[in-house]
Amino acid sequence: WDNIDIFGWMGYPMQIKVNFLCRDSILAAPIVLDLALFMDLAARAGQSGVQEWLSYYFKSPQPSSPMPAEHDLFIQVTKLKNTLRGWMGEAPVTHSEADWTDED
Repeated sequence: WDNIDIFGWMGYPMQIKVNFLCRDSILAAPIVLDLALFMDLAARAGQSGVQEWLSYYFKSPQPSSPMPAEHDLFIQVTKLKNTLRGWMGEAPVTHSEADWTDED
């Protein structure tokens, strides 16, 4: 059982119990395949060592610099997408040039 402790109405402690019946290897297989393909792509692009752009796939990502590891999933997926976009010769996605006031 997995237990999730929550607080309900008026701070009443509650617990959600989940009996998740899956095989970890079945769940992990597509992720391992993605990682193998991305590592092959990185090697073909001349990359070696720690691949920080793949941190999205890991619970405890390793930084490639002395900076602390990034745990924000949105930043991790942006790094992944921007690395792939860079290898395709496209500009990175920054969202800084977006015009949020345009109401077409």
